[in-house]
Amino acid sequence: MTADALRGTKCPVDSTLRLLSGKWRLIVLFNLEQGSLRWGQLRRNLSPITPRVLTATLRALEDDDLIWRRVENTVPPQVSYGLTPRGKDLSPVFGAMGAWGAQHLQ
Repeated sequence: MTADALRGTKCPVDSTLRLLSGKWRLIVLFNLEQGSLRWGQLRRNLSPITPRVLTATLRALEDDDLIWRRVENTVPPQVSYGLTPRGKDLSPVFGAMGAWGAQHLQ
């Protein structure tokens, strides 16, 4: 079956790709795999991402229950992000992608 034929079906690969599609989603998730980070740390790690795109990407990932957002009650408020259990389930995907890249992109 082609990818076009699978659209609208319950194809698990298509479902996964829809969750991870977008220029920054995978990179944000990969950065959070090592532990929680504050917004500014993510911004530095993901340069040249714009603040608007980073915020939109984080909100979308939170809506998809792949990351959590915690606001510290400080002045100014400190906002941290991390992977939810559902987001942590993607670790083998990152491992497989890294292994494939190491093997084929030398």
